[in-house]
Amino acid sequence: MSGSNDPTAVPVASPDPQHEETLGQTAPIDAGLADDGASDDTSNLDGDSAFGDDGSERDSKTSLSSGITKYREENGRRYHAYRDGKYLLPNDDAEQDRLDLHHHVFNLALDGKLVMAPIKNPQRVLDVGTGTGIWAIDFADQYPESHVIGCDLSPIQPGWIPPNLEFEVDDIEDTWRHNPFSYIHMRSLGGSIKDWPNLLSQAYNHLNPNGWLEIVEFEVLIRVQNEQDVGFPPMIKKWQEGLHDAGERIGRSFEVATQAKKWLQEIGFEDVTEEVVKVPDSPWPRDRRQKEIGVYQQQNMLDASSSYGQAHFTRVLGWSKDEYDIMSATVRKELKDKRYHVYSNLHVICGRRPEN
Repeated sequence: MSGSNDPTAVPVASPDPQHEETLGQTAPIDAGLADDGASDDTSNLDGDSAFGDDGSERDSKTSLSSGITKYREENGRRYHAYRDGKYLLPNDDAEQDRLDLHHHVFNLALDGKLVMAPIKNPQRVLDVGTGTGIWAIDFADQYPESHVIGCDLSPIQPGWIPPNLEFEVDDIEDTWRHNPFSYIHMRSLGGSIKDWPNLLSQAYNHLNPNGWLEIVEFEVLIRVQNEQDVGFPPMIKKWQEGLHDAGERIGRSFEVATQAKKWLQEIGFEDVTEEVVKVPDSPWPRDRRQKEIGVYQQQNMLDASSSYGQAHFTRVLGWSKDEYDIMSATVRKELKDKRYHVYSNLHVICGRRPEN
């Protein structure tokens, strides 16, 4: 969830904690991993009642515009200020570039498929935690007959978008009031949600019968394929252990990828499937395609070492910025060490809301 600031951005419902917040009251803002011993180091919603028709409510939202586009500067990075602290990754230009690069990694790892669920002619689509909006833009282009909504805490999405797409700034953990969707997409939300069963229950309740939910998450757990021979990189171990510790302390766990299938089944989704894809975190594989994925994923991981955890370690674990910078520099060094054949598991979980 996460820039160019869009001057047409229209804010969301009041952040007053005593006011019951509702998602949807926001006006839209305009497989070959063989070892390679010589690896290179290389519109408006057409009357959607979820948005309300009360002019006074719209006026109160408009008065909040400056609050939504204000940001928090901390340790040289920029973070969202709306619902400050709910999402601990930056939303600055460097992080937006990383998110777009990560989207390319997803495309490569999933053979260019934007959707793994067996959807047909989706009419209404929700992208939860849309970030830069790059997935939603690609989806809207691929399915021009659909109406796509991308929702995020930060208004960092571009202004030039397909006509069948709109973006909202809103908190997905609020009560949803949207009309039902044909398909709901969630990606890379680990570490940002307090109550996953509640979020997934809301998604279930806002799907049409036979509508699909898809969750795409990496395990926040780097693995070493040849660990028995070379051991495990010590600073990467410390880094990911710290991330999990901080996530648990603030109640926003990173343990999502391995739990999502169970949650969907418990909520009542049917035809629940899970696909696990092994993604190299550096270009060590011999297979040419896997090596290419590793090149891009390594750069994503190198960039993430400074953004993906700085706030967790400094705000939650009490580290100084200098301490974190030293650790992240060592993490980057270990990620580039050709001895370690590092990889991560990507999970894609799909579930269908039953007809009755």
